[in-house]
Amino acid sequence: MNGPFPFAKILVAVDSTPASAAALRYLRRLLHPGAAVRVVSVAENPQTLVPLGRWAGAQLQAARDELRVDAEAAIKAAQAKLDGCGAQVEGQLVDLCRVGGDLVHALAEAISQWAPDLVVIGARHHRALLRWVEGEVSAPLARLLHAPILIVPAEYEGERDGPLSRILFATDGSEASLNALRTGARLVVSRSAWRVIYVVDRLLAPGTVPFEEQLEDSLMKSGQVALKVAGDELAADDQQSERRVETALIQTASTYDDVPHAIDRDARHWKAQLILLGTHGRRGLTRWLLGSVAERTLRLTSVPLLLVPPTNS
Repeated sequence: MNGPFPFAKILVAVDSTPASAAALRYLRRLLHPGAAVRVVSVAENPQTLVPLGRWAGAQLQAARDELRVDAEAAIKAAQAKLDGCGAQVEGQLVDLCRVGGDLVHALAEAISQWAPDLVVIGARHHRALLRWVEGEVSAPLARLLHAPILIVPAEYEGERDGPLSRILFATDGSEASLNALRTGARLVVSRSAWRVIYVVDRLLAPGTVPFEEQLEDSLMKSGQVALKVAGDELAADDQQSERRVETALIQTASTYDDVPHAIDRDARHWKAQLILLGTHGRRGLTRWLLGSVAERTLRLTSVPLLLVPPTNS
């Protein structure tokens, strides 16, 4: 898994909230000198945000101007936070009053036009009045993208400085998972700790005990194979001899538990600095699909999450 830093072009979407500030702090620790960073902020159309009633043209223009000024200020603040990191940082303002559309699709269009290697966005959970609400922006945006996306929750309370060194990788044994592993492994320092987990999703439903036992046995055997493959992948590079790798089969705890909660729980207990997931895994019983495990994990976790889509090849 030798190779250069995988992300030479990074697009970070910002606004003026603490979520964006958290994303910028986290991004700064990842940047390598020479990387190109584009900071994008969207000035929304006030007519789509609130019922304007009989607002006069001057009032409407004042609202538009204020939103534009806020977006420009968010770009300047982001550029200041990334100053001195060695990256080439530029800004882009997207004005929905001029281009039309909504926030998510405007960001997706800006991303498509610039074709970054990585998209970074901040998120804040369970605060419905904020514009950058997890599920309003990050989840729909992740569905539209073909590039890896790093979601940084504002609630993340881990270390804010220094390189990444504690990575939790959740595998389902698919090639998509291995692709995520290869990509994420090049983000971190050689002296790093890895925890590779495979989650056995138990049914625990009344009347299903015989079937449940057979299913669990099958999934545990599949999990053992998946863990070995991932562990061998991480150990394959002799130059990464300082990499410490542990593997674990874990199970969901009850009928009210599921794979995303098990991943988040394990990551927080282990004090992971990053969760790494592929966005499309095996279909069928393991259900590792974007829209299932990956998307539900990004909606709930307080740990930064890197979602890596499958390669085009």
